[in-house]
Amino acid sequence: MTLHLNHASEMFEMPQSDLFSEYRNFLTGVDYCISEMRSRRDKTPIRLEISLPEAEVDAGVTERIGRTMRRYCDHRIDYNIRERRASRFDGAASLWVGIPIAALGMFVVILGAKITNPSDNGGLVLNTGGWILAWVGLWFPLDSILFTPLGYGRENQVLRLLRDAEVVIRPRPPAESAQLAKP
Repeated sequence: MTLHLNHASEMFEMPQSDLFSEYRNFLTGVDYCISEMRSRRDKTPIRLEISLPEAEVDAGVTERIGRTMRRYCDHRIDYNIRERRASRFDGAASLWVGIPIAALGMFVVILGAKITNPSDNGGLVLNTGGWILAWVGLWFPLDSILFTPLGYGRENQVLRLLRDAEVVIRPRPPAESAQLAKP
């Protein structure tokens, strides 16, 4: 994966620039890497090539970016673990509201079957309405418990790969830098 940055700090923070420029990047370098890696199935080790202007390249820049990348990924992995746990907790807590709504829906279905003919319009409305209430009552809790945490887990897989990535800094010639920085 190759990134073209104007400053090493753009790997972790948004650069100051013209927001209306067609060359504006609205992501930090690390966010771009995460997005690019999440869109692939390939989970092999990563080689991250960062192209910087010659004036930005010094002897320690590769080590500083690599060290900061590891620290950033570790912090974000910890954050995602807490968010996964919070999502599951929110789903379990929302069952206090969801179960009574689902029970009401099932009660409407059973009551509708006993007091009306299921093939009548009234029976159809009660039956369908009851099932919808049951679905609405359980959807958010089950989604929060089962599916929402999956996104955090997939991002953590990518962050582990990015944390262990081989970082290579490549100086960019002034002519190429000027071409990339056109307004």
